Amino acid sequence: MRVALSITLFITFFLFSTAQINPNYNVTIVRDSFGVPHIFGKTDADCSYGLVHCALEDDYKTVMWGLLLSRGKLGLMLGIEGAKIDYAVQLLGVPDFIEKHYSTDLSPETRKLLEAGAAAGNDWAKRNPDKILFKNLLPIRPTDFIAGYMLSMALMTGVDKAITSVVDGKAPTVLQYNRDAQGSNALAMNSNITADGNVYLDCNAHQPLEGPMSWYEAHLQSEEGLNILGATFHGAVSIFHGTNENLGWAHTTNYFDAIDIYQLEMDPKKKNYYLVDGKRYKLEQSKAKLTVNLAKKPMEKKFVLTIGKKKWWSMYGATYKNKKGVFAIRLASNMTLTSVEEWYKMNKAKNFTEFRRALDMKGIINQYVTYADRFDTIYCVSNGAMPIRADGYDWESTVPGNTTKTLWTNYLSHDSLPHVLNPKCGYVFEVNNTSYTMTAKEENPKPLSCQKNISFAMWETNRSMRFYEMMATKQNRKLTWEDFLEIKYDHHYPKRVVAPFKYFDLEEAFHLDETKYPDIADAIAVMKAWGINRSGHISDTNATLVYKWIYGTYFSINDEIEKKFTENPEYKIEYFADGVRKAKAEMLRDFGKLCVPLGDFQRHQRGDVDLPTSGGPDMWNAKYGDKYQNGKRRMTAGESYILLTKFKKDGSLPELRSIMCYGSSNTPGAKHYTDQMQLYVNQQTKEESLSKEWAYKHAERIYRPGE
Repeated sequence: MRVALSITLFITFFLFSTAQINPNYNVTIVRDSFGVPHIFGKTDADCSYGLVHCALEDDYKTVMWGLLLSRGKLGLMLGIEGAKIDYAVQLLGVPDFIEKHYSTDLSPETRKLLEAGAAAGNDWAKRNPDKILFKNLLPIRPTDFIAGYMLSMALMTGVDKAITSVVDGKAPTVLQYNRDAQGSNALAMNSNITADGNVYLDCNAHQPLEGPMSWYEAHLQSEEGLNILGATFHGAVSIFHGTNENLGWAHTTNYFDAIDIYQLEMDPKKKNYYLVDGKRYKLEQSKAKLTVNLAKKPMEKKFVLTIGKKKWWSMYGATYKNKKGVFAIRLASNMTLTSVEEWYKMNKAKNFTEFRRALDMKGIINQYVTYADRFDTIYCVSNGAMPIRADGYDWESTVPGNTTKTLWTNYLSHDSLPHVLNPKCGYVFEVNNTSYTMTAKEENPKPLSCQKNISFAMWETNRSMRFYEMMATKQNRKLTWEDFLEIKYDHHYPKRVVAPFKYFDLEEAFHLDETKYPDIADAIAVMKAWGINRSGHISDTNATLVYKWIYGTYFSINDEIEKKFTENPEYKIEYFADGVRKAKAEMLRDFGKLCVPLGDFQRHQRGDVDLPTSGGPDMWNAKYGDKYQNGKRRMTAGESYILLTKFKKDGSLPELRSIMCYGSSNTPGAKHYTDQMQLYVNQQTKEESLSKEWAYKHAERIYRPGE
């Protein structure tokens, strides 16, 4: 009897302990000593299952945010502000487009990845019911991931500003570029310039350090040939940029006119009809269903209100009526769902030919690609879906929506985009500067003949200008890995400081006349002293005042102020001087003196860890901060994920060094919540590898999802 009872208890325990494991997916997760998940599966879909599972383990709130965004239900989490985003999602017709194209536009292999991601999310939800705040959103669907990809692409092109300009009646002027962008760095070098003959790649996106657009690091390896390590957004089903056994790539944001606004010509004789080429067409009308949580605290469910808001659709795209008329918004982001498949093919590519073929899909709407491989190939392209627009129209403003001449349907071919392949100089780079600057000046691509219709940004950033300065000091010799790291972690501004993502510079601020402004003569002297070496080093005592000026003065410049700069150069000087006056007052208030080490002001903080850090806005070592205690700045964006790759000429696995800004987990109190912070501020990296043996050797935990 006792033996039978023991057997029964053993069977019951065994069944209970294994019931949580999904038998459809063969996944093993190996967490290394820094908590980075190395996900091993029999199939690629197994890896996607494991990736979503791990993201939920490490930061389920961010994954849930993405689910709410995809469903058009952010109003439940963020109240009125979230409902505004939900309206944009439904106005753009994303759910309807996915329903029509999901089965036809994606390969069966890609759909398997999405199905696996959904299964992982639903399995995790069953195991963690207490962490699901809005259970009516379950089950998670494969199409939810597609919506997230599409909306991320749309937001990167600045669609939120285009919609705001229409809804608020501010058309015809369109905010063409995302002026608040903070940039990214990418650099590749091959044997033409490297001293050891190896190929180097710096993958270094500048994103928010926390939240939905922050990075998540993982390694995926399957028996179907997938083997890649890099970073992705929480809840995605593949790696967005990283390195596999043969090649790697980095993304940085490029800037061009990706969105068009049309004013429709309405039929005066028939309501809700518009005219195109003299023919009458009916506006499609429907209602966006918006759910708004009116609780005072985010995600606190108290009073939920459901409201309807009208939306329209025309042949030009999402359409809205305001006091000025009827306007339509057209962009590539809501006309393709293939970005997920494009990234998947990039993950799997074995050489440049396969990688290049993946880019032809144009599912990734607007990202530079900086590429390197173990075969000594380097490549940079201003990648994306650039509309072929008709001549004769001002595409930077509102265009007429009464002719099919303005209704573009095709995109520039990939080979016609600005690009450089294997330049003689041995390097390519992109740091959010113009698409016509990406290698040695004599080898840069020429402006396109259709530039006026595409409007690629023509600006240089401080990082691009500084890069050329650094390369000028390294002429006539090949570069070592140490040289490569010196460039990557550089914390200096160039000799002429520009206003990144704007069309003027800031140089006058460092040459003000003390005799004209005696009340701030001492502060001007500090600004000038900083101007000698222009450093963002942690110990620089002049930089803090300069950074106070940058945050308080430069970041306050809007379009109206910029217009005044153009109309009256003296206004610009006075504006800069007044900014120095305010920065001086803040320094005396916060520190009691004008000169303090930058590290006292610029902090890398999370939980109970609070560290000084170097770098600064629009530097190679990029840092951006929000107001923190006692007049300091807590870093919130910039250097977020760094992956440094050395492809070895002997053909062995590439050497990988990486660092996250905080750690692998976003769960307060977790072991890996802050464990990379000291390395990060010390400009150090940790070892990673594509080797399964390496992962097991450095394993902290080995398990299957559900155990």
